[in-house]
Amino acid sequence: MEAEVAEERGVFWGWWCHSHNQGVLFPERAVRSLGSPVSPASEEDTDAVGPEPLVPSPQPVPEVPSLDPTVLPLYSLGPSGQLAETPAEVFQALEQLGHQAFRPGQERAVMRILSGISTLLVLPTGAGKSLCYQLPALLYSRRSPCLTLVVSPLLSLMDDQVSGLPPCLKAACIHSGMTRKQRESVLQKIRAAQVHVLMLTPEALVGAGGLPPAAQLPPVAFACIDEAHCLSQWSHNFRPCYLRVCKVLRERMGVHCFLGLTATATRRTASDVAQHLAVAEEPDLHGPAPVPTNLHLSVSMDRDTDQALLTLLQGKRFQNLDSIIIYCNRREDTERIAALLRTCLHAAWVPGSGGRAPKTTAEAYHAGMCSRERRRVQRAFMQGQLRVVVATVAFGMGLDRPDVRAVLHLGLPPSFESYVQAVGRAGRDGQPAHCHLFLQPQGEDLRELRRHVHADSTDFLAVKRLVQRVFPACTCTCTRPPSEQEGAVGGERPVPKYPPQEAEQLSHQAAPGPRRVCMGHERALPIQLTVQALDMPEEAIETLLCYLELHPHHWLELLATTYTHCRLNCPGGPAQLQALAHRCPPLAVCLAQQLPEDPGQGSSSVEFDMVKLVDSMGWELASVRRALCQLQWDHEPRTGVRRGTGVLVEFSELAFHLRSPGDLTAEEKDQICDFLYGRVQARERQALARLRRTFQAFHSVAFPSCGPCLEQQDEERSTRLKDLLGRYFEEEEGQEPGGMEDAQGPEPGQARLQDWEDQVRCDIRQFLSLRPEEKFSSRAVARIFHGIGSPCYPAQVYGQDRRFWRKYLHLSFHALVGLATEELLQVAR
Repeated sequence: MEAEVAEERGVFWGWWCHSHNQGVLFPERAVRSLGSPVSPASEEDTDAVGPEPLVPSPQPVPEVPSLDPTVLPLYSLGPSGQLAETPAEVFQALEQLGHQAFRPGQERAVMRILSGISTLLVLPTGAGKSLCYQLPALLYSRRSPCLTLVVSPLLSLMDDQVSGLPPCLKAACIHSGMTRKQRESVLQKIRAAQVHVLMLTPEALVGAGGLPPAAQLPPVAFACIDEAHCLSQWSHNFRPCYLRVCKVLRERMGVHCFLGLTATATRRTASDVAQHLAVAEEPDLHGPAPVPTNLHLSVSMDRDTDQALLTLLQGKRFQNLDSIIIYCNRREDTERIAALLRTCLHAAWVPGSGGRAPKTTAEAYHAGMCSRERRRVQRAFMQGQLRVVVATVAFGMGLDRPDVRAVLHLGLPPSFESYVQAVGRAGRDGQPAHCHLFLQPQGEDLRELRRHVHADSTDFLAVKRLVQRVFPACTCTCTRPPSEQEGAVGGERPVPKYPPQEAEQLSHQAAPGPRRVCMGHERALPIQLTVQALDMPEEAIETLLCYLELHPHHWLELLATTYTHCRLNCPGGPAQLQALAHRCPPLAVCLAQQLPEDPGQGSSSVEFDMVKLVDSMGWELASVRRALCQLQWDHEPRTGVRRGTGVLVEFSELAFHLRSPGDLTAEEKDQICDFLYGRVQARERQALARLRRTFQAFHSVAFPSCGPCLEQQDEERSTRLKDLLGRYFEEEEGQEPGGMEDAQGPEPGQARLQDWEDQVRCDIRQFLSLRPEEKFSSRAVARIFHGIGSPCYPAQVYGQDRRFWRKYLHLSFHALVGLATEELLQVAR
């Protein structure tokens, strides 16, 4: 059997090389190119590019992509590794970009990148981080044709960022909002070395249909990772796709020099990010303070927040300010507050220092609005035609207006990082600016933020189900040479770069396992089916998979998402299908593996799982997919003109794509479950502790009402708050507060469970009796009582019944889980 499989693989590989007329190439390098549409399509296809069904990111092969850097550093280090003195051409380039001098932290970062040294730069919002990639990109491009990659999550503002770059820098962007024709146009300019800076979203880089192979592009001088704190598992805004960014850039693009930029990173987060970027030395966080000195901070706890907001904006301190941003935690609040300000303040406000009043008093801005409306509001604010923007956090990222005079928060921000980033958008011109935060006196805003924390968590049963899907048992009996064993997934792999304290912590959770017999299998977990089966959002599942990839044992390798289900239909019937199988080995193998439904008649169509096919034969997914798509076209023997065959090839069912071993023992799977669930609980405790600490810090400097803040700012309280923020970002590892379960009594904004227990139990029993057909978990019941939707129990359905939805938001979530567990056990009896 093994000999037959090996022969089949050899036939396919020989066929692949012959059909592509390229000789024998490395499979990974041979298939990295843009493919043709899945179904017959014209050259003028203008559909927006979503997940590309034809061209997933190819599987990284660790032994192959050790690409030599072709862009050498501009400057050499000194004998003891010190940076060279900043030469005159750097200052000339600085002036060409419109700056007279470097700001603190910029010069050293620029010289490190020009010397080929990976760097993490932590600077406050508005401190000029973008110059640190613009200037090196300009100088590198002057010496030789090359490309600077900038990975940024700001998709909605990417086009504006490109147009806002200095004229001497030729820039372009690639993101999922572009049509295929637009993307091809950008790639043509890149290949012609007409682009100095290419901006990408993380999804566009690591997802299906990313960049062409490095050999088809100019060499990459360096890569800039914006919002680099998203790389860290300890960050307030961890994004799983960011972890694959560094891997793809290193292994597929040959990038050796990285610049990480962030405005919000504690020492622990910065240390973790530095590990991912391979920054050799401790990141320098001793730059400007987190909050600039020209910002005046104040906090109040008013019972009627709407009235307090109107009073504050009509007071002496705010009434003459022309540009104000007000942040709300909920979209519906932005619409309501904007309408309130238009109604009550239009006639009351007087022109500010500019001498003329903006045309419009206030507008709402949030992610639920269409992109055209969001652009209209932002343009009006940037041009001074709009006085107040009432927005969620969707507004302000990438905002380049230096004279914002005030930033207000209606409710507790989700973290210190979020607060610092928001207030940093005020006063970038160095002139005085004012920032005020309205806290809910009874902790109502704290309750809302806790909901988001619990929504991101899960229970042990869901974790166990995921592990069972990721590591199904296989029947591998083959053995491998020792050299291959070392690189096998789930075996004794080299430990990936990881914060030392985290690696030590994880090493206690799983002792080194036995040397694997299974080489690892490619698996596909259909996203929608998995989401429904686990009742977990897609991003939460991807996060857990990333944890397993980051584990010192490297339990799996996470690949780019892909379409796994293939359906091929032949209008010529079974005869055409059999004829196609003779020229397409993947189709031949598929037909051989499937028993015909009607042996006498045959079938004109076939459906199969792509990932299972390539795993069973040891083939490469991208090349097999391309081979199947080529069945839609044929070439005229005489003219060579391509014509359609009428064959329809369709790919569907987007899936997580990974490689994992199939010979884990039950004990190892239990260890993995314990590890994942422990990480989920740790992140939940950490997030809740952060919320509590954030609330306590603002509460400690808050006035009972906004009255004392109307005329002038209180410098003493403003300084105290700045000191609290500064200490938070400067804290060393291990100083973060523990879990909230250690606190005595109810948390702020929560009532005592004892006062409500009987009523809660009664409501749980009533709720379960009304839906006897549903198989609720205790966490699902608690979520509904807290107003948290999930894939299986969406808010659109369960939020209609106000008897239960959000009814017990004032009680501890985990206490509700405990009561629901007891009641479910009673029902089961």
